[in-house]
Amino acid sequence: MPVYKASNLEALFAELAHNQHRQLFLLCGEHDWAIQQVKHLFTLSRHCLLLSKHPELANACWPEHLHQILGQEFELALYDGYAGIEPNKLAALSGTVKAGGLLILILPELDDLPCWQDPSLATWCSHGFTATQSPFLQRWQKLFKELDVSFYSQRHGLSLSLEGHTQQSQIDFSEQQSTLTQITTQLKSKKPQPILLSADRGRGKSAALGMLAAAMSEQTFIICAFQYRAVISSFKHLAQLVGVNYQGHEKHIANLHFVPPDQLLTMQLTDQIVLIDEAAAIPVPTLIALVKKAQRCVFSSTIIGYEGNGRGYTLRFKRYLSKHYPDFLALSMRQPIRYQQHDPLEEHINQLFALDCQYPTTADTSNLTYTRLTACELALDESLLHQAFSLLVLAHYQTTVNDLRQLLDSPSQAIYIVRNPQQLLGLSLVNFEGQIEHELHDDIAMGKRRPKGHLLPQQLFAAQGDAQFLIAKTARIVRIAIAPNLHGKGLGTQLLNYVEQQLKQSVDYLGSSFGATAILLNFWQKNGYRTVKLGYKQDKASGEYAAMVLKSTTAFEPYLERICQHFRMNFTYQLSNLYQQLPWQLVKCILVALPIQSIPEPLIRQLNFMMSKQTLLEQDSATIWQVLICQPKLLLTLSDISQQLGIRLLLQNNTKELLKGDLSLGSKKQFSIAFNTLVSEIHEQVTSLH
Repeated sequence: MPVYKASNLEALFAELAHNQHRQLFLLCGEHDWAIQQVKHLFTLSRHCLLLSKHPELANACWPEHLHQILGQEFELALYDGYAGIEPNKLAALSGTVKAGGLLILILPELDDLPCWQDPSLATWCSHGFTATQSPFLQRWQKLFKELDVSFYSQRHGLSLSLEGHTQQSQIDFSEQQSTLTQITTQLKSKKPQPILLSADRGRGKSAALGMLAAAMSEQTFIICAFQYRAVISSFKHLAQLVGVNYQGHEKHIANLHFVPPDQLLTMQLTDQIVLIDEAAAIPVPTLIALVKKAQRCVFSSTIIGYEGNGRGYTLRFKRYLSKHYPDFLALSMRQPIRYQQHDPLEEHINQLFALDCQYPTTADTSNLTYTRLTACELALDESLLHQAFSLLVLAHYQTTVNDLRQLLDSPSQAIYIVRNPQQLLGLSLVNFEGQIEHELHDDIAMGKRRPKGHLLPQQLFAAQGDAQFLIAKTARIVRIAIAPNLHGKGLGTQLLNYVEQQLKQSVDYLGSSFGATAILLNFWQKNGYRTVKLGYKQDKASGEYAAMVLKSTTAFEPYLERICQHFRMNFTYQLSNLYQQLPWQLVKCILVALPIQSIPEPLIRQLNFMMSKQTLLEQDSATIWQVLICQPKLLLTLSDISQQLGIRLLLQNNTKELLKGDLSLGSKKQFSIAFNTLVSEIHEQVTSLH
């Protein structure tokens, strides 16, 4: 333990050491005063991690990335709030504190928090917007007065949170041992199913994976994660159990090998067991590919964490496992092993960042009201805030604690809700964009400037060069989150209609950008939004391409029409290369929403001629391709196999060999019959239209 110079802190550290707890310690006052108190109260050694920009803290740092913080343990950690309150960074730092340790948070006096100009406040502001207050910090002021935390105030003196030596100091490992037994039994069964292991931080998930490898020493294991740092604990515990000296960088110890996910997908697996740590950080399509590839696999992840791991991931992946592997094993670990239960620091961090929010199930859709909420209203109503943030966590699997501050402190953002008399049922986050000053247009066009927060205007301007998109007033619908058990009941559409009604007089167009799936795109199309852009790269977390949809006012319609025509040209061209592997259902969803074009008379004559003979793929596919490009709505009337042949074979230019297996068209004759059926179905529809 570090040496604590002030004798009046001895009782606090004696209690923490006895209880195997950790605590938050507020140091409130002027910045220089607080730094002097840190130097006076504590001997700052290599057992400390100091996050600060103050020049008098020689060993302090201000890491840019969270992985520079995580994966370490310290007896004392300090966060200097005068450097800026970044929730992700502070929450991650709290995870590095050992049992018996302390997290020091330097802040101004709590009475001054609402009017304090936090240096990081500009982080949550889009270009052209300024924040004069922080509802996030107003909420903190209220919470800190309610929480039982230790603090030393320049104005009010010292107050320690002491509850007496009541906690047993022996940490209980029984839950971890029981979990290991269940995993081992499942992996050794005749028909092993995937295993999903979830827990909060400090529960020993990564350690359990290393212990699992040691317990099944006759078996080869591959451990997979985006960052090697995430699996250090696994290798450390394995090394201890097998008596190997671990230096902290080895990627192969005993029967455990580290392989990144992209490399693992290209490997030929035999009988290895695959362990995926921090699975929520890996795209769900990649996880699905891994579960298909490995006969035995364990997916381990934090329930909600600092890097964007959330319950949304758990729900999404669980839905896939429930459908395809109904007997999969879902386990959770609640007992902490790095510190005792009811750890004050964990509880306080959870409360400060609403990490423990849970959405209450509801089925009551009577007496609905729609309204716009201010951030201050949300910040000062803890129950409403928890409902709102839990909906966002459930709706999006990359939610981080930074998003809580974004929700409360972004001046360009509006919050619209639908609720019954008892609780919140849904919310929509809207970001106001556009009206970018003319002097920035050339720099934006040349890629020299990228004004923060204006996603839609800049993306649309980059696509076609029309500066009207930069000038116009825009409302980007960032998120629509509806209570999970009320999906499919029209509540999202009703909330969207309310938002549109409120904004129709004040914006030129509305839009949204999201990971494209056929289901999501269909929702927007049904509400009158048109696809104007599809991203060129898959999102690392979701594996999806970002789709952009727009809905304009009457005056802005000509600009929307031009960008739609531009998208049609790009998309139909790129289907055979960039989007060759795009799910055919999504391709269909995009295509059938495009306006129809007249089919040239020579093309119709050629189609008629094809009906008088045996068609050949090599000779006649171009004709069918052209017909579908002109009138993609024809796809709606085709049989399922014909739709896939039209989209995957002709439009996306995939090989016959690929489709033969997927469509059970094993022989040349079967494939020929299927192609002729496609031609016949298209001819029938074209003839009926002419």
